[in-house]
Amino acid sequence: MQAIINGRLVLSDKVLDGCALLFDKKIIGIVSRETIDREWRNGRCWQGKPLLLIDAGGAYVSPGFINLHIHGCAGADTMDAEEDTLAAMSGFLASTGVTAFLPTTMTYDFPAIHKALQRIRKCMTVMTRRREEKFVPAAAKNDKKEVNESIKVSVLSEAKETILQQEEGFSRQKASPVPLPGAKVLGAYLEGPFISCEYKGAQKEEDIVAADFSLIRDFSDVIKVVVFAPETLRQEPEQLKDFIGQCKAHHIVVSLGHSAAGYEEAVQAIKGGASHITHLCNAMTGLHHRSPGLFGAALDTDAICELIADNLHVHPAVQRIIYREKGAAGLELITDSMRACGLPEGVSELGGQTVYVKNGEARLADGTIAGSVVTMDRAMANFRRNTGASVPEVVRMVTENQAQELGLFEKIGSLCPGAAADITIFNEDFTILRTFVDGCEVYKNPDFQ
Repeated sequence: MQAIINGRLVLSDKVLDGCALLFDKKIIGIVSRETIDREWRNGRCWQGKPLLLIDAGGAYVSPGFINLHIHGCAGADTMDAEEDTLAAMSGFLASTGVTAFLPTTMTYDFPAIHKALQRIRKCMTVMTRRREEKFVPAAAKNDKKEVNESIKVSVLSEAKETILQQEEGFSRQKASPVPLPGAKVLGAYLEGPFISCEYKGAQKEEDIVAADFSLIRDFSDVIKVVVFAPETLRQEPEQLKDFIGQCKAHHIVVSLGHSAAGYEEAVQAIKGGASHITHLCNAMTGLHHRSPGLFGAALDTDAICELIADNLHVHPAVQRIIYREKGAAGLELITDSMRACGLPEGVSELGGQTVYVKNGEARLADGTIAGSVVTMDRAMANFRRNTGASVPEVVRMVTENQAQELGLFEKIGSLCPGAAADITIFNEDFTILRTFVDGCEVYKNPDFQ
């Protein structure tokens, strides 16, 4: 049993002082400092269990951060063939306050993508819920025509897979055959190959294909977010409807991104079930007063928007405009970082292309921005400085919003009793002091004792 004292507890709408956070593998609750002191004097126990006090020294104590969109860091990339790739990312991410993440794929040939997804499946700490519970009720309760008989057959066959042997929860021994040193792997973020050639960014055009659920069906348990450009199915409205419907039936978040879609086309896709926008402002049609584009559709709907707050991908003034329009509930800070994140400047690689990193910028030889090298803690500090958002608001953009969208808010993303004890301690400028995953300390800043 452990208790964090002298910390400023970050809740969804406020910062709580003068209390202690009790936890073991899960959050037990928040109690007064007086209660902890009394129990400490009476045997250094809590309800008969030995109690360890952790002094936060006046720093903030929040749920662990969730990085929804990250290609790589510390020299590792999701698409690498090495078995220890995700372990390298997991360990580094803990030092940035991140306790859970979605390794993000890129536009490659499908054998390479499937290989990456297989590795992610092996390292996944938890499924959203057991697959028979996850899919069958969705099909049973949804009377819409797009949930057809083929989906139901798929659901029943998938329910027989061995993955059903995994127990719910975050037991690292039972649910993770490949143990990780830090942040948990919650599943995969599929960025490409269902994108636009016109807005491909740093992705390879020769591997881009039209969105087709059959190409990812075998990994529907792994993929949590999929990006696609709706205009690529402009001539196939039924296929577009089927793709979104199949993703939703399998609880995969559908995101619009790397897209040349106009305002009306984007709004129609959002009304049809796409609920997420990939790295807002980047790799999409921009805002014009007579042509609002995908950017305008994102601001004018309830779609959840990602934002790379490295002050390169999105100007600070635009960050302020987006914050005023979407609010803390409509934004998710991401890093979209590549393998060069956390490494010295120089030559790196992304998606088989050479990347040059200098002055905190990662670019291809032609000057195209190639992901970022920002870490989550620095992105949070940038966004707060740029917008004036409160600490609870900034924390919400990296915890609660992601957990809610993934259907995991009862398990991660908060300091509520019963949630996993994924905890980050940081100071006023978002420097990470300590990080806990499932109640175990996985990072301690050597410069702060």
